[in-house]
Amino acid sequence: MITAATVHQIHKVLRSCFRQAVKWEMMDKNPAIDATLPKYKAEEREIWTAEMLMQAIDACENKWLKVAFHLAFAATVRIGELLGLTWDCVDVSEEAIAENRAYIFINKQVERVSRNAVDELDAKEVILIFPSQRKNNKTVRLLKTPKTDTSERKVYIPKFLAQILVDIKKEQDELKDILGSEYQDYNLVMATTFGLPIGDSYLRD
Repeated sequence: MITAATVHQIHKVLRSCFRQAVKWEMMDKNPAIDATLPKYKAEEREIWTAEMLMQAIDACENKWLKVAFHLAFAATVRIGELLGLTWDCVDVSEEAIAENRAYIFINKQVERVSRNAVDELDAKEVILIFPSQRKNNKTVRLLKTPKTDTSERKVYIPKFLAQILVDIKKEQDELKDILGSEYQDYNLVMATTFGLPIGDSYLRD
């Protein structure tokens, strides 16, 4: 069953298409204008307060989820951008932290798409395709450029968050030494034990 919200989105697209058709004199009237739509009220998203965030972080025992909380709130990073963050776009050097200019640069994201959709994507958008962990997967995870140029941004981060990233980098480097060639190094900040990107569903769940 299609929800009222989806009907409104479809109507918006059709109304725009028909408006253009009228401009091109392919139609006399826009039929979408007089359409009867189901009642729909957009639900406002609940925004966490600082207290709610601190409670969540205090209660969180999962390292990656805690990092995700901090980056999402301190650097306004979306999940796809968070999962696509690489170390070459992070400056948490001792000098940067001491001078309060540690930063992350957002210029790519991880996205899961169907295998069929990969061919339809602009080749310039796709940076790499991660290997599937299951042979019969109908979807693949991509590292790709953001949808708009304005999505690229440099975000300065507080010292406590910079230090968290320093600790993560140290752990990763130790893991690489232990695992050797078994570690698939994509230079990801948020990576599994063997270097692959962490799934967005893992964080959402």
